[in-house]
Amino acid sequence: MRNAHLMTVILAAAIPAIVSAPMAKAESYIFNPRKTEVRFSYMMGLLTQRGRFSRVEGSLQYDERTPESSKVYAKVATASVETGQPIVDDELKGANFFNVKAAPELTFRSRSVKTTAENTAEITGDITVNGVTKPVTLAVTLTPHEDPALKFSAGSKKFVAKTTISRSAFNMNSYADMVGDEIAIEIDAVVRPQR
Repeated sequence: MRNAHLMTVILAAAIPAIVSAPMAKAESYIFNPRKTEVRFSYMMGLLTQRGRFSRVEGSLQYDERTPESSKVYAKVATASVETGQPIVDDELKGANFFNVKAAPELTFRSRSVKTTAENTAEITGDITVNGVTKPVTLAVTLTPHEDPALKFSAGSKKFVAKTTISRSAFNMNSYADMVGDEIAIEIDAVVRPQR
């Protein structure tokens, strides 16, 4: 009886402390626009062609204790597409591809996160390209990225995400006899704590 009474006293003292203990809280990060780009590649004939989008915004809600509850949102200005070839850039901005006048933004919004290792995860979400929304899964790596030379780098992380889409699924069907349907996409970003 004495031991039972002692246990009751200990539990009575411990429960308030457990209840009042702070819950894990997700940290808010924003994509550093100067250190973020979205790259893509595709096959034209036997050659790999590459391009990028230079204007990217985004946010990451991340809790290292429960990474499965993380959330990612990214927005890309389609008019910022660059391939190094002005003629190709103009074609990609036109109605047959990214249609920048009617669809000025390309977006990704996460729906679920599955951790695959200490610094990697699969993030499933919705990507919207050319006004069409489809599900997609990103293979993501998130690692520390603090640069002593940069004033605001404390707590920053390196965020890299890769996936592949079919351009035909987004009504980009032109030049099918010359250009491959599969497009590889990579988001290369530095995310910094939102202060």
